[in-house]
Amino acid sequence: MSRWRELPAELDPAAYRLVVRLRVLKDHSGLSTRQLAVKTGYSTKSWERYLGGRTLPPHDAVDAMARIAGEDPARLLALREIAAAVRQRRRTFTPAPETTTPGTPSPERTCLAAALRELKDRTGLSLAGLAERTAYSRSSWHRCLTGTTLPPRRAVEDLCRLADEPPGRCLALWEIAESTESGRTTRAKTGPS
Repeated sequence: MSRWRELPAELDPAAYRLVVRLRVLKDHSGLSTRQLAVKTGYSTKSWERYLGGRTLPPHDAVDAMARIAGEDPARLLALREIAAAVRQRRRTFTPAPETTTPGTPSPERTCLAAALRELKDRTGLSLAGLAERTAYSRSSWHRCLTGTTLPPRRAVEDLCRLADEPPGRCLALWEIAESTESGRTTRAKTGPS
């Protein structure tokens, strides 16, 4: 196993979780950074920046890492999507606080709501139409699609079914948002295991 340096203190929680997961996958693959570079097409220096938390890895690099490790890329790509959204928000607005204030959706829930809105638009259904085809009311769908509340997992599955979308990405976003909001994700030390 590699001995990893501590990640930058200013690294947001979403990027932190992504980098830690990438480190675990790299360690479990048994590949050196140079071998990883050869297999993915990204340079050794790039992987050092990605695994050091200095640069957000591109979508294709994250996908390649997941596939090399034999893991379904959906959850890893969802972590990357959330980290990218947080970084974009920090560039556009003032930095988001570590914890959100009541009524303010977390970055994880915001990404999920955006993905669900895209699916709703693809179905062509109104909120009333969604309510007719699922077990959730019009007002419940409104709260879920605006990010006011975290939807039930079943609602995410139902919307994916109605949009004819494989549920992997949206369920990964839901699982990340749910674990973050339930307090099950923590910022642990990244020393040797």
